[in-house]
Amino acid sequence: MCGFRVYPLTSIMRIARHASFGSRMEFDPEILVRAVWAGIPVVSMPTHVRYPSDGVSHFKMWRDNVRISWMHTRLFFGMLWRAPRLLRRRMQS
Repeated sequence: MCGFRVYPLTSIMRIARHASFGSRMEFDPEILVRAVWAGIPVVSMPTHVRYPSDGVSHFKMWRDNVRISWMHTRLFFGMLWRAPRLLRRRMQS
C-alpha cells in the first residue's frame, strides 16, 4: 500500500467494466489482485521514496481499516470460485 504505481490503462479499464473498486486505501491492493486474476503481469521495480518529516497521512484509522477488511472479505470469496482456474494457470506456467 505504498510506492509508485503505473497501471496498463487498457487492461485496467477492461477490469473496471466488470468490477467496482474502492476509492481510498483499499484501491491499490484490490486492483493488483484483480490484475493477477485477469492474467496481467505485475512487475515490481525498486523506487526510492522520500517522505517529508512534516508530511500528513490521509489514512483514517477506523474507516480505512473497515474498508480494507471488507475488500479482503470480498476478494477472499471471489478467489474461491476462481481458485481452480488460477491453479490450472499456475501449473501450466
